[in-house]
Amino acid sequence: MPYRDISHSFMRAMSEKFAEKPEDTKTKFFVYGGWKQSVRKREFVEDAKKVVDRRVNKTPAYNPDVGMPQGQRLLMSYMLNHTDIFVHHDDLHFVNNAAMQQCWDDMRRTILLGLDDAHRLLETRLGKEVTPDTINHYMEVLNHALPGAAVVQEHMVETKPALVWDSYAKLFTGDDDLADALDRRFLIDINKEFAAGWDKPLEQAEQIKGAIGKTTWQVLRMPTIVGHICDGGTMFRWVGMQVGMTMINAYKMCAGESATGEFAFYAKHAAVVQLANYMPVRRARSHNEPGGIPLGITADCTRSMALFPNDLARAELEAIAVAALMYDQIWFGSYMSGGVGFTQYASATYTDNILEDFCYKGDEIAIDMYGERGKAPVNMDTIERLIRAESDYCLTQYEAYPTTAESHFGGSVRACCVAAGAATAVA
Repeated sequence: MPYRDISHSFMRAMSEKFAEKPEDTKTKFFVYGGWKQSVRKREFVEDAKKVVDRRVNKTPAYNPDVGMPQGQRLLMSYMLNHTDIFVHHDDLHFVNNAAMQQCWDDMRRTILLGLDDAHRLLETRLGKEVTPDTINHYMEVLNHALPGAAVVQEHMVETKPALVWDSYAKLFTGDDDLADALDRRFLIDINKEFAAGWDKPLEQAEQIKGAIGKTTWQVLRMPTIVGHICDGGTMFRWVGMQVGMTMINAYKMCAGESATGEFAFYAKHAAVVQLANYMPVRRARSHNEPGGIPLGITADCTRSMALFPNDLARAELEAIAVAALMYDQIWFGSYMSGGVGFTQYASATYTDNILEDFCYKGDEIAIDMYGERGKAPVNMDTIERLIRAESDYCLTQYEAYPTTAESHFGGSVRACCVAAGAATAVA
């Protein structure tokens, strides 16, 4: 619901999902044709028949008739937030959804690694010269080595480029002069990534460059296939090995000298930024696994803040969508709970524009109460006042439009979405 728009964002979805009007309180059951009403489930049945035919002993597979009868009520479609795209609910399970798989693959296989410590070591301890030309050469060698190629030894088994095509390394820096001297093939230009701004162009770019200063960082993407076979913890170890060998090659070092161990330390510990932390032992998974991802990282991995900097609710919603996939669907649903998981718990946050409506209303409530963002008194009374107003609005929508309650079936789902709306108002 855009600011001060009296219409509800979810009306389009509610009107197209159901034959009933959004405000209707009566519906029908047992008249939809069971599971056969779903195109996707009919596809699943045909797929299962082919699977059984290929099995030597004809072991049975998917058969919706053996479980609890499905389709006694309408099997709803869902509209993806910010779009006009309707999908079947089965399309939102991460096993069936290539976009979700790519999102998680790209996060898990990413490591940020500082170059400045290594450069200081090369210059002060080894007497090497570090220039834009040597950095460009290093990056060329690294893009050869990172996917799994040999650089310092013969008789080394290498990976097939066609299988590791998505592995690469790039640089970013807060030093515009250095950026101008680097090979464009290896540069992530902050000025071009954040061309928009809240009040003036490049405002975010200047903030980011000011925060990182003159430092230089590598963005390292390991092959997706490595993440499928190994775990997220493999990524920084992969970096340690491949970056270390690249340094030896690019700066003509002796492979046995003690400084090589320093590069491994920098790559694995001192200068590395991983996308997820190691979890407490009882729930432990390696680094770069979903349970250890800080919430802010899910926001950093989205583009709304860069593309629509004045639309803070949109940036929040996009971050919530990624978080719902990472935490609810993948981490809680499968890593922790196991089995098929609980997709509906997560999909409520990124479908049908219901949560979108709640979040924009929360923003509007805060502005109406206190004049502008960030000007409210910071105390418990403010928090309680905002939460009451936003929660009342959200619960009223579920009451006034029963189709929204049907779309968010389950009290815990509704409670989570109300909480997200209330948190928006407070934020």
